Amino acid sequence: MERFYYRDSKGEYRHFIVSDKPLGKGGQAAVYDILYPARYTDCCLKVYHNGCKDTTRERLQYMIDHPPQVTRSEAFRICWPEGFVYNEQREVVGFFMPKAFEKSRDLYILCYYCKGKTISSRFKEHTEWHDKFERTEGSGIRNRLKMMANISQAFYQIHHTNQYVVLDIKPENILATATGKVSIVDTDSFQIADNDQILFPGAAATAEYCAPEFEWQYSQKRPFTKSNDCFSLSVVFYQILIGLHPYTGMQLLEPYNTDEFNNIASCINKHLFVYGSNKRYIKQLEPNPHLFFERLPRQLQLMFIKAFDAPNYRPSMEDWCKELFNILKG
Repeated sequence: MERFYYRDSKGEYRHFIVSDKPLGKGGQAAVYDILYPARYTDCCLKVYHNGCKDTTRERLQYMIDHPPQVTRSEAFRICWPEGFVYNEQREVVGFFMPKAFEKSRDLYILCYYCKGKTISSRFKEHTEWHDKFERTEGSGIRNRLKMMANISQAFYQIHHTNQYVVLDIKPENILATATGKVSIVDTDSFQIADNDQILFPGAAATAEYCAPEFEWQYSQKRPFTKSNDCFSLSVVFYQILIGLHPYTGMQLLEPYNTDEFNNIASCINKHLFVYGSNKRYIKQLEPNPHLFFERLPRQLQLMFIKAFDAPNYRPSMEDWCKELFNILKG
């Protein structure tokens, strides 16, 4: 296996010993566990298959030099680039970063609800998650709210820099443990800007989580804003609590009952949220899969309605932090 290196405080190249098999592998990169040296065993390597282009290296250098104030806590980890990884030719091929919490997995386990099914019946092998997050139990909802509070804290740290917009917030990019600890991954794709001047554009976005203004911003080459992220996070939070995407599970009425609106992105663009201002164009299904929304605390309902219906009043990461902590204190 290829050897990988880092540079110590004196600028000397030192080698890593990493796991034989990657922790994860995608189209652009693979992630490896660090086995040596001991001081880096709470980190992992992300190695790009085709090395680092100049722009990627410059992006990573900026992130290494300008991290959020807090990237690790008892409740969350932001898997932020902390240093370069080199190959034997001393070329930059990736970076090392904090490792996600042990026994983490993506949020699919909470975000997709099946009526009459429990987590233990759907995910039999994930025993540590059983009986902790069921929506039929008050403790299950409370644990979901605690996890949401931890997620909002992590994204608040990213936004507090005033330099980064995540853009690709979705359940796959948030890893969680059964104890509610969360890890934010794929940080090297963020948009980076300084005083509204884009230094490095965002490298990824997913249409089902993009705010209605996304297409216009993209076509006009406008910088994306924190508000884009706040929309995306609200969609994820809705999925965690309700068990489905807020723009699915409904019947559209005229003039939206056409093939043009057979995908989530088109419904987002027309603000077709089942409890929003355009609900007159929506017929709820029987039984209504969104019905649990009506059982949420009124302040949470209003947070979602503002997120999906009122872009100028969309709750910020700080708003989510405060509201969730207030509910959990009550």
